[in-house]
Amino acid sequence: MAMTLDRLVQMHLNDALQLAVRLSGQTDTAEEIVQEALLRVAKSWKSFRGEAAFRTWLFRIVINVFRDWLKRRDPSASLDSIPEPSAGRPSDRPESALLRKELEEYVAERISALPPRQREVLILITYENLTAAETAQVLDISEANVYSPLHI
Repeated sequence: MAMTLDRLVQMHLNDALQLAVRLSGQTDTAEEIVQEALLRVAKSWKSFRGEAAFRTWLFRIVINVFRDWLKRRDPSASLDSIPEPSAGRPSDRPESALLRKELEEYVAERISALPPRQREVLILITYENLTAAETAQVLDISEANVYSPLHI
């Protein structure tokens, strides 16, 4: 039985939001990105052929909306100015929580400083656990080119 669009969106909404937060570094911006992505999904749902998994297709749309957001931003702003995502986990020991927070902030800062294509590949593979083939589908590049932006 085919799943409805509403059900598919419900299943993957949190993943799309997490991806947008990691890309933009801002919860408010991520919510706007996902909202726009969902509008695009609704408009193009009838043309979805199912050649890729719905999640892969949704991620591609989220990344395209993120790229549009980058283009609309203040042209004088650099990628370094994208805020890092706020992160933190409860810990039994305050020192551990502080060290973890500092490490997460450092990693988020380094990721934010990457060029957009490198950031997209890194986030999709490392945080979203996509395969090279899925990442290639999301970014609309060949599988061979997935790792080339990272020089791996």
